Amino acid sequence: MSFQCYAHADNTREYIMTSDAQRINSYDFFLVLFSLCLVYILGTTYTAYAVIALFLLLRIVFKSFMVMEETILVIRDVGVQVKTVYLGGRSVSRFIDRSKIADIIINEAITMFHIRVYMAIIVEGEDKMVVVFQNLLPRLNVLLQAYHGARSIIFNEKDHSDVPLEFS
Repeated sequence: MSFQCYAHADNTREYIMTSDAQRINSYDFFLVLFSLCLVYILGTTYTAYAVIALFLLLRIVFKSFMVMEETILVIRDVGVQVKTVYLGGRSVSRFIDRSKIADIIINEAITMFHIRVYMAIIVEGEDKMVVVFQNLLPRLNVLLQAYHGARSIIFNEKDHSDVPLEFS
């Protein structure tokens, strides 16, 4: 994954997390090999072609939900825009007005097998937080840079994103 930060002015910052996942991977090659084996075993029948078409259609649908990029755009006195871009080019955006932002936090989610650190925006009047970089889940040092930068813009705090962090 790659991470970029753009400071458009003293009042605007954009943090972009891009996936480095390959568009064609080993599963795609396995699907082609499986299709060739199916044609070899069943011959050139309609059943073989129907099964191959079904698998190809399922693979295309699965790929269309693959996240390629997630961004957070923070604008002083205006708000925050969180955007997700999928492989097919489709994008989903959410804008949160500055007056509705109660806090920006870094939190931990503990599951059976993982501890995930994520950044979230607490929105007044809503039951759920808006999780930033929800699909790509960057490392803590990336989250801290985006966290400090976003808080400095939204809450006029001192920006600590360029201070080296030490963990013990």
